[in-house]
Amino acid sequence: MQFKLASFAAVAATLAAVAPSALAASCYSQSGCGQCESRDSVFSARSAFCGGSDWQHSSSLSWGWAHVTLDGEFATQQECWDGFEQIIDQCYGSKDGGVYNFDFNGDSARLDVGFCNCE
Repeated sequence: MQFKLASFAAVAATLAAVAPSALAASCYSQSGCGQCESRDSVFSARSAFCGGSDWQHSSSLSWGWAHVTLDGEFATQQECWDGFEQIIDQCYGSKDGGVYNFDFNGDSARLDVGFCNCE
């Protein structure tokens, strides 16, 4: 039994070493702006941004009151979908936006999604 447990621990450590290094989304400190996109609209921005080729290179998108900026590139399109969704799930309704950082195998990205325009 100890051999199996040791083998499992070695496999788990190997998988952790090759997994993408992504932190949970970090929400903006500000909240309460009156000019914000609805949650559905922000999910539509996610579809427009991650559904095309914008995730492959530094780019930006304006979507009504919302804005999306990517510095860098994701390793896969799924990482864009997942990072964008983390920002929405963790920040929408409590903060005016958030940031998701991704780093894996030479690909790195900083996705910044603002739900509002408070200017």
